[in-house]
Amino acid sequence: MKLTPRTLFGRSAVTIALTLLVFMIVSLGTAVYFIAIPMAERSADDFAAVIVSAAHTLETLPLELHSEFQDQLLVDHGLIVAEQKPTLSEKNFDVPYYIFFQQSLSRRAGQELSIIESVDGPLIWVDVPVHGKIFRFGFDRKRLGTNPPVVLIMAIGGGAILTWLVSLLEVRRVRRPLARLVTAVKEVGRGKTPPVLPEDGAEEIAALARAFNRMSLDMKELAENRTVIVAGISHDLRTPLTRLQLAVEMLSEDSDPELVAGIRRDLAAMNNLIGQFLAFSKGLDDEHPVNLDLWELIEGQAADLRRDGAEVHISGCASPCAYIAHPLALQRLLVNLLENAAHYGGGAPVDVELHCEEHVITVLISDRGPGIPTDQAEAVFQPFHRLDSARSERTGGSGLGLAIARQLAIKHSWTIELLPRKGGGTVAKVELPIESEPS
Repeated sequence: MKLTPRTLFGRSAVTIALTLLVFMIVSLGTAVYFIAIPMAERSADDFAAVIVSAAHTLETLPLELHSEFQDQLLVDHGLIVAEQKPTLSEKNFDVPYYIFFQQSLSRRAGQELSIIESVDGPLIWVDVPVHGKIFRFGFDRKRLGTNPPVVLIMAIGGGAILTWLVSLLEVRRVRRPLARLVTAVKEVGRGKTPPVLPEDGAEEIAALARAFNRMSLDMKELAENRTVIVAGISHDLRTPLTRLQLAVEMLSEDSDPELVAGIRRDLAAMNNLIGQFLAFSKGLDDEHPVNLDLWELIEGQAADLRRDGAEVHISGCASPCAYIAHPLALQRLLVNLLENAAHYGGGAPVDVELHCEEHVITVLISDRGPGIPTDQAEAVFQPFHRLDSARSERTGGSGLGLAIARQLAIKHSWTIELLPRKGGGTVAKVELPIESEPS
């Protein structure tokens, strides 16, 4: 399991945020080490010097001046002078400033001194021995309230949050045109013409949008030209075909019946091929989606096959099985798959299963034909691709049926795949996603 984000938005945001966070850590760490810690050591040493100096002063001053000097210490330095009481217990402080303060006290006093915390208040006490006497000085713990690690953590945390927010905003600004481009590319992949992308923003993004708009326009013109060319060719071909059909009908009764029947079959096959070429090139752009009952739709196609001598069995979800789709497109896709199953099924029954679920409708069309090799399961969707050219010549077919089905599926966000059937044959699996209604 990879923790690295997969999207451009996530990766860019994490990269920018981590880069700035490392920069902040290094910068603040350097500032703390070379500025904050030396200043804390100097402050602690100055305060320790005041306490030790006050102890020496009290030791030399007459008793009648002690009260006045103690008041001065309280006003100037926040120090309280109290009688030594052995009831206080020593406590180890892990705050860096207290460590610096204790080290300075011990160095200036010439011996190890302890910092003692009061059990009944926020006071810190220090016992300073001078010439056999011990003076106890107290001060509020806030007097030594500097805490570089806390400052460092708060600075890094606040900076990290600010950096993350800025990163999200910046990456979102870059991601928005790319998201529009991805949507437009998907539309092109479905055979549609997407709206023109805005050609603004950063120079590289604008250049990409211009290139895509030009490509989309070229593809639209290419598709239109292809349709016009194929339609023109089909029209030009059908004119001589019509004359040939009339000539065949006008042949004398002495003509060879088998030869005449063969010519008629060839003419019908050529007309059928021309119709398939048109279907492959034109598409169904002008069709509007309607609410369909898939059971009735499949039953109608199965009835046509039964009239031609095929045996078709339908099972699964009974009527109604509603689905909103372009009727001619879905009908053409199912007809191509059903005719393929009946054509190459070797005369065996064609089994159709309809499964209606909440988010997807699945249609399974199964035959008992020779099957399709696994490595050819995708290749057969290419135009004019045939698994066995000799068999195709005997059975007919242009190699466009599955190509048309795949083209329609891509265009309408359906999926179609060919799977091996247990016991021999092929299963054509069609999935029709059901879009959730907006709340």
